[in-house]
Amino acid sequence: METTLPTATQSENERLNELAQSYVKLVLAVGMHDPFYVDAYYGPELWRKECQLVSLSLLDLDAKRLLCELDGVALVNVDAKLVSRHTFLRTQLASVGYFIRHLQGKRGSFDVESIGLYDAQANKFSLEYFDSSLVEMDGLLPGKGSLAERFEAFRACFIVPQNRVPQVFEAAVEKARVLTGVHIRLPENESFSIEFVNDKIWTAYNWYQGNYQSLIQLNQDQPLYIERCLELASHEGYPGHHVFNLLQEQDLVRGARWIEYAIYPLYSPISFLSEGSANYGLRLIMSEDEVVEFERDSLMPLAGIDGDIEHYHRVLTCYKKLAYLDNLVCEQLTDGHISVSDAECLLINYGLYSESRARQRVKFYLSNRAYVINYNHGEESVARWVERGGNATAVERWKRFEALLRRPLSASQFTT
Repeated sequence: METTLPTATQSENERLNELAQSYVKLVLAVGMHDPFYVDAYYGPELWRKECQLVSLSLLDLDAKRLLCELDGVALVNVDAKLVSRHTFLRTQLASVGYFIRHLQGKRGSFDVESIGLYDAQANKFSLEYFDSSLVEMDGLLPGKGSLAERFEAFRACFIVPQNRVPQVFEAAVEKARVLTGVHIRLPENESFSIEFVNDKIWTAYNWYQGNYQSLIQLNQDQPLYIERCLELASHEGYPGHHVFNLLQEQDLVRGARWIEYAIYPLYSPISFLSEGSANYGLRLIMSEDEVVEFERDSLMPLAGIDGDIEHYHRVLTCYKKLAYLDNLVCEQLTDGHISVSDAECLLINYGLYSESRARQRVKFYLSNRAYVINYNHGEESVARWVERGGNATAVERWKRFEALLRRPLSASQFTT
């Protein structure tokens, strides 16, 4: 028997439907001022066609009006689903308003932007914090020269030859898909296509296209190391961005008819969970030993490469302790405390980047600014949420992870 909402709750939901439509149209209008703002949209095509260029000042007024109207919706019955929906809409709308002011030139500091756009602020680390990891790396890496040079030389034998990248990456994606499918029921018609591109500021990108389809682009500007195959397969595909988006389309857009989830403004709170969960995905589908085993027995033979993969991963485990350097360098650059060349030097000397990778990463900082917190701080926050209690079984972790993807929470909702 089909159940119906109580009259008051139904009325509240209908009002939220109206405001959600206005929110979607507002995001589309803001996207006319920034080509990267609307990362995905699979709502009514007519709304996109009708969208016209509106001044930022008028969009700012529109955002403030919508926020006031949303705050005026009284959730009489305190329905948990409607409260969650209301909170999501309000957090996203507040972020849209911040981004409009950002486009008007009213730019805040790195920390102000982190909170204004992503509803989160990452922990702070000084350069000295990374010294112990660099000392540990020094003891693990062979050869002579600077630490960055030795790291680059050591990694060289784990580069996937360019002519073998497609088959190796596809094998990694298929492995991630199979492991994810054991725990999450995926729509029968879900799929993705892979495209190889160049001249990008990112390594890989998932363009979700609706109807459970994604385009995954892999940038070939930099070498593809063997460990990046599984990392990118799980991040962009399973159980990362592709699964994150299709579950929302399935449950919230098609199921609940909540149209606000049919649009993804990139610089907004939902990216904190999107990037954090995508980064966490590999830790969920495979243990460290299983990753090493799959790379050794499957990916490396496909790539035609050989090497001590166990020791390589010991080095990588140490290297990943430098993750928060990303935030430190980006913050210093964003806030005007260092120059572009200073930022590149810090990435080379402390992050052990090659010169070309450092240049690429700094371009990413300049374009995306505080977005970097969504990767490391987002992953750490998702891990705490999924593994809370310390003794969660694999089944429990998967259930918590899937629930988080099906009904997204903003950072302030699951980091407290």
